[in-house]
Amino acid sequence: MRVWTVHHRPGIADKPARTVMVREGFSWWAALFPLFWFLAKRLWIVAALYFALATLLGFVLPAGISPWAMIALQILTGFEARNLQRWTLERGGFRLMGVVQGRDEEGAVLNLADRRADLARGLT
Repeated sequence: MRVWTVHHRPGIADKPARTVMVREGFSWWAALFPLFWFLAKRLWIVAALYFALATLLGFVLPAGISPWAMIALQILTGFEARNLQRWTLERGGFRLMGVVQGRDEEGAVLNLADRRADLARGLT
């Protein structure tokens, strides 16, 4: 079974209510293509910080250590990418509403709809 956290932002005057599910665990796409993953998920601040750190590592560290440091950074990114996504959602006014399980995302959405239909309506 896979696990997702459910984040909800109530409706504001010009923005409708919205619910987002973020999967738990390692993100291979974020580990292999971190900058593109951050941009695809609209994590602008995280993408800028990653780019700055990667650039800094490339310029500051010696040539023999720099590739290993970049590999370590990408592995760390794979482990922490979804936590960074949750952090960005929290900064955007989303609150953690719960945790759901499912074999896949569709099953998790069905479990969410079964337990909290109000959250499932605003799911994106």
